Amino acid sequence: MGPAIGMTNDVSVPAQCLTMADFGAFERRYRLYHRFPSLNRTDAAFTPVAEGWVDECRPAVGVSLVGSRLTIHHTYETHALADAPAHVSIIVMLEGSAELSHGEQYFALAPREALMLTHAGHQTLSARHAGGQHLRAINLTLLDAARTSHTHLAALLVELLDNTTSGAWRLSLPEGVWLSLEDWLNAPPEEAQQHALLGEGLALQLMAHGLAARGTSPQQDRRLGRRDRHHLARVRECLHEHPEASHSIESLAQLACMSPSALRDKFRQAYGQSVFECLRQRRLEMAHALLREGYSVQYVATRVGYRHASNFATAFKQRYGLSPRALHQRLPPAGVVITP
Repeated sequence: MGPAIGMTNDVSVPAQCLTMADFGAFERRYRLYHRFPSLNRTDAAFTPVAEGWVDECRPAVGVSLVGSRLTIHHTYETHALADAPAHVSIIVMLEGSAELSHGEQYFALAPREALMLTHAGHQTLSARHAGGQHLRAINLTLLDAARTSHTHLAALLVELLDNTTSGAWRLSLPEGVWLSLEDWLNAPPEEAQQHALLGEGLALQLMAHGLAARGTSPQQDRRLGRRDRHHLARVRECLHEHPEASHSIESLAQLACMSPSALRDKFRQAYGQSVFECLRQRRLEMAHALLREGYSVQYVATRVGYRHASNFATAFKQRYGLSPRALHQRLPPAGVVITP
C-alpha cells in the first residue's frame, strides 16, 4: 500500500487535479476508502486534493509498478477494506514523506527510504499523506496471482503471503537503482516504449532486493511511541533542512527531548541508520544536486557543511563512485560552472 495507491495510467497527464470525487473512483477498484481530515463533502467536486502526474506499468500478471509525482494540497488517508486482497508492496520514497500503519506497527518513510510490506489480508492497513508537500514515490505491488510470473517470485510470495503474521523490511537500494528510479519517474510521455521497458527492469530489480531482505529480521517500529516518533521526525527534518549546520548530538538530543544515548538508539531504530549517517547522506545528496546544477566544487563543499574540499571529495567519491570534478566533466558541454 504505497503513497500513490489507487492511481493508474488513467491519470497520465501532467498537472491533473484530483478532487475528493476522483478518489471515490479509486476506492471501488482497489477495495479501500479515503479520509480527508481538513475537507468536507461540499468540497468534493471542486477542491483539488492533489495534482500532478501518475503512471503505471504492469510487467506481468499480478505485478504493478506505480510512479507518482504529486503536489499534495490537503492531507488524506488511505485505508484498506477488510476484504482487500493479500499482497506485497515495495514502497520507495524519492521526495516527501508518508506514514503507514499495519496492525500495531507504524512506519515513517522519508526521502531515499524504501520498505517492503506484506499484507495477508486480515490486518488493518492505512497510509497518511500530509498536505503541503511535493511527493515523488514508486510503489511495486505483487498480488497472489503473480506466483505464475516467475519461479523465484513464486517462492517469495508463498513464504510471505501464506504467513499468518505479516511483516515489513527496510530495503537498502544501491545508488544505481535510485538513479534509474529517478529516470523512470521523470521520463517524458513521448518515450512510452522505453518507459515501459525500463519500468519492467526496475520491477525485477526491486523484487530481487525484496528477496534478499526476506532472510533478515522484519522491521519493528512499533516499540516507538507517537511522542518519540514526533520528536525523531523533528530531528530528521532539522538535518534535512539544515545540513550545512554544525550539529552536535547534544543539541539534537535537546530538540528531541531525550538524552543523547536515547536519541542514538531510537533514531537508528526508527530510520535504520545513525543520526550522523543520516546527516552525511543528506549532505552528499544535496551536493550531488548542486554539482549537477553547475556550482563549483568549493562552493558546494561549503554549502553542505564541509570545511575542507578534500574531505568532501573523499566522502562524495565513496558514495557515488566518482569525484565531484569528474561529475562536472560528465555534464553536457553547454553547462556553465557557477561560482557564487
